Amino acid sequence: MPRRRIRTLLQPTGFRPAGLALGCRHQNDVGMAFLRPKGGDQQCRLFYAADIHGSDRCFRKFVNAARVYKVDALVFGGDIAGKIVVPFVRFSSDRYLVEVHGRTLDLAPGDELETVRAQIRASGRYDVVVTPDEKRLFDSNPDLVASELFPSAVRQSVRSWVELAEARLEEAGIPALVMLGNDDYPELAELLDGKFLRNVEEQVVELPGGFEMISLGFSNRTPWDSPRELDEDELDTRIGALAGQLKDPGHAVFNLHCPPHGTHIDQAALLDDQLRPRTEGGQVLTGPVGSTAVRQLIERYQPVLGLHGHIHESPGGQKIGRSFVLNPGSEYGDGVLRGALVTIDRKKGVRSWQLIQG
Repeated sequence: MPRRRIRTLLQPTGFRPAGLALGCRHQNDVGMAFLRPKGGDQQCRLFYAADIHGSDRCFRKFVNAARVYKVDALVFGGDIAGKIVVPFVRFSSDRYLVEVHGRTLDLAPGDELETVRAQIRASGRYDVVVTPDEKRLFDSNPDLVASELFPSAVRQSVRSWVELAEARLEEAGIPALVMLGNDDYPELAELLDGKFLRNVEEQVVELPGGFEMISLGFSNRTPWDSPRELDEDELDTRIGALAGQLKDPGHAVFNLHCPPHGTHIDQAALLDDQLRPRTEGGQVLTGPVGSTAVRQLIERYQPVLGLHGHIHESPGGQKIGRSFVLNPGSEYGDGVLRGALVTIDRKKGVRSWQLIQG
């Protein structure tokens, strides 16, 4: 596994219409099923979200959005994995110790224990049960947490999510088109391979209404040295290669994890050399941290819609030429799903859009 910053709390004392063919063009042809567009043959209705970072509650809300909003497809813009693993130390068959928000809880098996575990998962943390000996082993070998404990917890969570999504999306008859983000381990991509939940990164996907979508979950360089970052010239090359396969870029959707530079949707706190927010006059300084390559490619190809995430604190939307770009933001730590409901039209472009949270 690549190196990454992982926070650990290792203390004993965190709707069904007829189907049509949806094709993915990326070297070899790949097929999947999707629905006839709800708004007619010239429209496509999407629900988009990103940056749930391990929150079980947010993922369930994302999947349920297919039925609630009666969309043609769900689109996920990356960063599915969480960042924190919380150990529940099992001292005996009837005693578990866990630290939550600085307090040590002594829990017995049953409703109380399961409630706390569910709360941990809802906030984007992974709950793992360890013995006192295992706890001591991880305390004395922090690399084992990064190389074994944390990746195992992430894989287990993603597998259970895919199983849940497959059951619910099959019932709704609606696909989820997903990808990894910059914070996700590359190895997770192979797990996103269901019939209805499909990894579409670095593919050209045909959407209802005669639209196409390209997806890339890498970000530009960040101070955090996350697993999937690229220099701007490589981002330009990889996104440009996908955009070059489009039949009609003006009726395309760009699902790119990183937002375009210098917009309302890429503003974040500026950091000093110690990765602390910079301040001036008692105010936190903010500035653009999005990708210049993404900005230049949107300006060049003018897709109808750009779907972005990555910068949690910059929800909103704006125009770049004829293109409309948006970022719903993220509040995964509170179990709140922030998403965007968008209808695109062949003649009118973005017919409607709404940022939603719940």
